[in-house]
Amino acid sequence: MIEQQLYSVVLFLAGIVNLVMAAILLQNSYYYKDYPTYRRARILTALCLAVFGIGFFMHHCYQWRFSWPYAATALTVTYFHLGGTLLGDSHTSLLNPAYLNRSVALRDTIALASSIFIIWTGAFTDSIICIGLGISVFLIHIFYLVYIFYSTFFRVRDGLLEMKQGSVAQFVHWMLLSCHLIIGFGIGSIVFTALLPNAIWPYTLLLSVGSAVFIYIFYSLTEYGAVIDSATNATEDLAEKEIKSTRYEISTKH
Repeated sequence: MIEQQLYSVVLFLAGIVNLVMAAILLQNSYYYKDYPTYRRARILTALCLAVFGIGFFMHHCYQWRFSWPYAATALTVTYFHLGGTLLGDSHTSLLNPAYLNRSVALRDTIALASSIFIIWTGAFTDSIICIGLGISVFLIHIFYLVYIFYSTFFRVRDGLLEMKQGSVAQFVHWMLLSCHLIIGFGIGSIVFTALLPNAIWPYTLLLSVGSAVFIYIFYSLTEYGAVIDSATNATEDLAEKEIKSTRYEISTKH
């Protein structure tokens, strides 16, 4: 069937594109060893791209959408949850270098482990209740990460724009658009997968759009490297101001 063949080809190509971009980000991250926050963001984004690429290849190889819809849904939620968490943590930490710490990593690990365990239990037992619960845990966690990103973004945006250092303001717009796109792509894919587990054309269309989204994310993150000095100074200055402001508020209360 032509529709199924097109679906497989798009999956294969999208997987290659994602893995190539991940390899480029990982390889070039060495050059930013003096900028640990940005280097970590590149590595986390590369892992995000690799997770999606591997997920696409698994869909291509196993074709679960036609033989095991619950497993196809579980696989989709798994790489969206992993990838979305990695992307959210990487981009939020660019805005706030102090964001990603052990407690945040532990929180995300627990949420990921819970969602993946529940949804794959549902896949192996054909339990729609477990599938729904796993998707619910995924959505709650991802929406929380989205809230953290946007609240951080709007808190520091004005400060970054006021500093007018290099092209930091341009990157701020790139970052926001990247997150708009990945959120729209992610929610759209999960909704279509859940409502139409056996359909081909909606997922093929979303996958094609998703490839463009990932390319844009790759582009915006690499462009950040061109203004790394200005961006690093801006975010570190803002972080220092926030710390001083917090200390002042604490001291005035006492």
